[in-house]
Parts: sequence; C-alpha cells; structure tokens
Amino acid sequence: MRKYNTRFWIVALLFVSFNLFAEYPATVIRVIDGDTVVVITEQKKKTRIRLIDIDAPELGQPFAKKSRQHLSSLIANKKVIIQESGKDTYNRKLATIFYCEDNINELMVKEGYAWAYRYNNIASNPKMVKFERQAKQKKLGLWQDKKPIEPWKYRQIQKNLHNFIK
Repeated sequence: MRKYNTRFWIVALLFVSFNLFAEYPATVIRVIDGDTVVVITEQKKKTRIRLIDIDAPELGQPFAKKSRQHLSSLIANKKVIIQESGKDTYNRKLATIFYCEDNINELMVKEGYAWAYRYNNIASNPKMVKFERQAKQKKLGLWQDKKPIEPWKYRQIQKNLHNFIK
C-alpha cells in the first residue's frame, strides 16, 4: 500500500510541476500598458498577461504612454512565446514573454521603460535590479526624468488621494 501511495505522490507532483510553468505560443492582440498585454492562443483563447518581474509607469504617470508604445513596438500583433509563472492578485497570468529569443520583460527594464518589480521594497528578480541600474546610469527612457516616481509609490499616492476625497 505504501509503495502505491508514494507512486501517486510522485506522479501528482510531476503533473503539478509541468502545469505550473506552462510555455506556449500566442499572438499579442492588445497592449494595455507597459507591463500588461492580451494574447490569443493557438486554441483561440484570449488571455491577459502581466509581465513578471517588471513594473511599468501607471497611466497618468510620465512615460506611461511611451512605455506602452515601446512594448507595442516590440510585440504588438506578433507571435510570441509565453512562459507562465502563476497568477497575480487580479487573476492575470504572470509570465515572461519571448520574441525571437529576446526576453521582452528584460528589454523593457534594460531600455528604461520599466522598473524592476518590488514588493515591500524587495525585488522579485535581482537580475532586473541590475538592468534597472544600468538603464538609470545611461539615462534611458524614463530615467531621462530627474526624479521619476516608481509605479508602486504612484499607486499608493493615488490610493491615499482617493481615500482622502471620500
């Protein structure tokens, strides 16, 4: 009995691990902002994707439009590879997007159109912090602004304003 129980758990873990990090081709049909897109899979399923490990300027922030336009120039209407890594609190799929072997998430940070994503001041991917630092030193993209406001701080300011007005 114990032998079968062990086999069951091994098979179950393998099944779960294969489904945790799905990788599939899709076509980008809409760029919502600098870190969120809508894709359509080969099975004709529309899916909202949040680029993992990056945080682009929010709509209303300086460079938000340019960030969105840059992401559009990289992948709009193009067939890409989606490498899923889970879901966020808004039920969007978190993923890395590849186009012609380029990691689009990394390019957005390297070229100065997004920050490395942080939660409670801790970056989710230290490699992105390195790319962010390099873009900042070169004054690329949003780093042309003297004091750009990080999206997470901007969201907090907006939330506080909204609560104050209530």
